[in-house]
Amino acid sequence: MMYNAPMNSAPTQDPDDAPPKGSPRDILGVWTRATTTVAAVFMRPPLVLAGCDPVPPARGAIAAAARGFPIVGLIIGVIAGLAFLFARAVGLTLELAAIIAIALAAYAGGALGESGLARSADALAAGGSRADVLAAMRRRTHGTYGIIVLIAVFAIKVWALASLGGIAAAIAALIAAATLSRAAIPALLHTMSPARDHGLAADAGKPDRNETILALALGAAVTLLLLGPWTGLVALAVGAACAFKFYFLGNRFTGGVTGALLGAAQQGAEVGVLLAVVAMR
Repeated sequence: MMYNAPMNSAPTQDPDDAPPKGSPRDILGVWTRATTTVAAVFMRPPLVLAGCDPVPPARGAIAAAARGFPIVGLIIGVIAGLAFLFARAVGLTLELAAIIAIALAAYAGGALGESGLARSADALAAGGSRADVLAAMRRRTHGTYGIIVLIAVFAIKVWALASLGGIAAAIAALIAAATLSRAAIPALLHTMSPARDHGLAADAGKPDRNETILALALGAAVTLLLLGPWTGLVALAVGAACAFKFYFLGNRFTGGVTGALLGAAQQGAEVGVLLAVVAMR
């Protein structure tokens, strides 16, 4: 994936042989670097299992690679969709196939969204001062509120997929939800300041407007392509509303964005998209 290569490992390239700026090769390189940068953080467990050793990005590198978020979401959605397809192909019920797909999606994404959702639920339910909420969000253990919310969200996702019935509809919903929910993360990083001077949100940096728009546009395009115009538009609206609910919660309780809130927003958007698809079927 991403490795620390020796400085003298790359051959010297003649300037005349270098691809011109803006060439297809150059553009592909930009997208590839952005995707690998985001994947090094948000897909670390499966990459390690595959034998890769992803290097943590430098401070601010994630913001510069914001366009990689929907690509990583797309990859996670495809992995979950293939798992759903395989489970149905071997004769498993819709419910079991949905459980396997949702669990594998969580693993492929490093369970960062699920962990952030649980920690946010514990912190916001407990309340207290801004310092108390931020301290609760930093805890690695999950309390009762967090566990209940995780179970409820997992159950809602499984129910939504099983309710769609058809394999194609379920896979399309899985991929759209995974892509769009992660495309919203750069928008939150762009519009909110970090609540702390350290942690995932602070280290990620603030994406510029062009990178943010590009990530959102790609997430919206994938959603509309897979779900169709009307269902896609409803999914976009509901997903955006669920994600940006955490914009207001962050400003009210923490004074900014944290890694936990980013994970909670991603999970909220994912659930919103799946419920929208069920409602529009």
